Amino acid sequence: MANFRTKDKAAVEELVDAAAEISGLGERLKDKVKGYSKGMKRRLLVARALMTKPKLAILDEPNSGLDVLHSVHVRTLIKRYAKEYGVTVLLSSHNMLDVEYLCDKVALINKGKVVAEGSPSELKEKYSAVNLEEVFGEVVGFA
Repeated sequence: MANFRTKDKAAVEELVDAAAEISGLGERLKDKVKGYSKGMKRRLLVARALMTKPKLAILDEPNSGLDVLHSVHVRTLIKRYAKEYGVTVLLSSHNMLDVEYLCDKVALINKGKVVAEGSPSELKEKYSAVNLEEVFGEVVGFA
């Protein structure tokens, strides 16, 4: 039985280490969550979703409320977890920079309907756009 507990403890420590790396919270990871800023809570939620290396992670606005440096950190980690651990990420975001950087396939939705879909490069080429924001504007008619 002691061997089982040792394995459990090691597994928990591994998850905590992963959460610390993903969230970037360092020693603050041990603080009470009620004392966290909005950005810290967001990073903790992303860590919760990725630390177990799931087959599918559904992330809704993972960079909402984050400053530039933490946004880059979270994007980089999401991309890394997808590549290294085979995590499929279903991302919902209004941030086209996140979408363009993180997604292999994109479905642009307006008023509850898919208005365009494809890879970011296919969509940009099809609509002669520099980025996905321009594609979206073109598709919904405000560009």
